[in-house]
Amino acid sequence: MLDNIKYLMCLKTVDKNIAENNFELALEKLNYLIREEYKPSLTFLKRGRLCKKLLMLNDAYSDFTYIIGHCANKKDAYYERVFLNFEISNYYEAILDANVILSYDSDNFDVQRIKFLSLVYSAQEDLAKKYISEIFEYNKFKTIQFLFNETALVLANDEYAKGLKLLNIIDLLDKDNPIKLLKEANIYGIAGQKDKEQLILSRIDNIFPKYFVSHFRFCDMYQEKDLLEICFLLELAIFDKQNLFAYPMKILEGYKNHIEGHIIDSKECFEKAIKINPKKPEAYVLLAQTLQLMSGYDNPQLRCDAEANYKTAMEIYANENLMDKADDMKRQIRHLNSSLMLK
Repeated sequence: MLDNIKYLMCLKTVDKNIAENNFELALEKLNYLIREEYKPSLTFLKRGRLCKKLLMLNDAYSDFTYIIGHCANKKDAYYERVFLNFEISNYYEAILDANVILSYDSDNFDVQRIKFLSLVYSAQEDLAKKYISEIFEYNKFKTIQFLFNETALVLANDEYAKGLKLLNIIDLLDKDNPIKLLKEANIYGIAGQKDKEQLILSRIDNIFPKYFVSHFRFCDMYQEKDLLEICFLLELAIFDKQNLFAYPMKILEGYKNHIEGHIIDSKECFEKAIKINPKKPEAYVLLAQTLQLMSGYDNPQLRCDAEANYKTAMEIYANENLMDKADDMKRQIRHLNSSLMLK
């Protein structure tokens, strides 16, 4: 008959066997402990984890399920089983387990993630969209970043069908997202469906400029923005074989460099953007702000260069009849000169 000391000593030898990769002996000792019916919750849990490690997934599932059905202490078994259900594509059961766990551990993001992905892969897209939006408190950009990360994970494993399902959720949240379209086109290209690939790619040239302008306001470089979102847009460089988006890509690269503190690199990017398209105002504004920052109001040449770029942007805005933005450039110039006067 086992007592607590003998039980703990046996468990210690099981751990030692596992550490030494002597899995057969470890299983034999765990089976003995289970036959003794002493602390079954802990023993079944340990055996289930070992079975999972050894890819004996049906045995692992049976052990976790036994604990949930017969033992008082079942929380750990629920955590183990929810991930196992997801791993073996039991998505409906994974959702049920996740709901149980979230009833007492509502902020567990790993379990929230499993529930969301299970909703997606079990073809419950509308519920998945609502649920992921709630997790990120309806922050669309954070939600899309999460979805792109998950898409990257499944595509790295060549799970293209799952990738398309996740991209579909992005489409529900952000219609015609260009990164989403490019990834989707790439999947169809890999799959050999060239007609679908070309159909998607043909939409991007019209969609991207509108998306770009609506998501970034370049007249305020110091407005807090999400670097991850910019990084996702920079992924366009990977797919943009025809160099269709050279100007906005340089703008984004410069802005990213600025956020990361690489001011000289940022300046060079904005200068290159101006060479690519000297008729667009954003690069002039951002270059002016960068030069203004570099001058510290103590370098007359940089300050003069900043003023010249503000004036160029002001002329472009005025020619486009965007008088509010032109007036904003005037204010920037007055601020630049007034700050110099204070020195």
